[in-house]
Amino acid sequence: MGLINTLFRTVILDDAAYQEWHERPNVFLRGILLIIVISLVAGLISFAVNLVTQVTPPKMAQIEEGMDQWLQIQEYFPMYQDPEVQRQIQQMMDVMVPMITDISNVQAPLPRGITGFFNAIGGWFSRALTAIGGWLFYGALVLIFVNLLGGTAKLPEFLGMAALYVVPGLLGLLSPIPCVGGLLVFIGTIWSIVVYVKATSVVSGLDGGKAFLAVIAPFVSIVLLSILLGMLFFLWLTILF
Repeated sequence: MGLINTLFRTVILDDAAYQEWHERPNVFLRGILLIIVISLVAGLISFAVNLVTQVTPPKMAQIEEGMDQWLQIQEYFPMYQDPEVQRQIQQMMDVMVPMITDISNVQAPLPRGITGFFNAIGGWFSRALTAIGGWLFYGALVLIFVNLLGGTAKLPEFLGMAALYVVPGLLGLLSPIPCVGGLLVFIGTIWSIVVYVKATSVVSGLDGGKAFLAVIAPFVSIVLLSILLGMLFFLWLTILF
């Protein structure tokens, strides 16, 4: 209960709670465990929905509904206004819907329930692995800017503290709620950034402003680099062709 209490207090930005987490032994390993647990818990409902989808054979009506939604999007394109194009698309759908249904109902070596279960489990755990990869990569970039701004921290220590950012991600558990689910996830995302900045400030000794700059600087750098590479690629294509 003491650990849960500490984690809750980090969400409300209690300085003492950050110090308590910092002083715990093996903070880096605790950070890894925290990310895995929070990521899996936050994805429980999505896992359940995916599991049901994986083990339930698709019905022709569902496939037709998906195709109809795709057609509604096509109506916004001028090319679709041509009656001949519409006729060809309809003919394609008349062939594809039964074909997709038949393919999905082909008997696999393993029962659909077993393969669907393992697919859903794989997707669920890949969520945690992706979170760990992002935590390691982005945390290393943030630490570079921390040092440039005059802060000090060792990489394992910094990553262990930065892992606290995942706690507000528990709001992701509420994402399936109609209307408010997306808003709650957005709030959780913003608050995760706030917690990341706070953890960075505590572990590095930077003030809040510099900690904020260190946290957002890698993101801004990646965006600018992507834009620059995109422009260079477009320029190369222009010259080449």
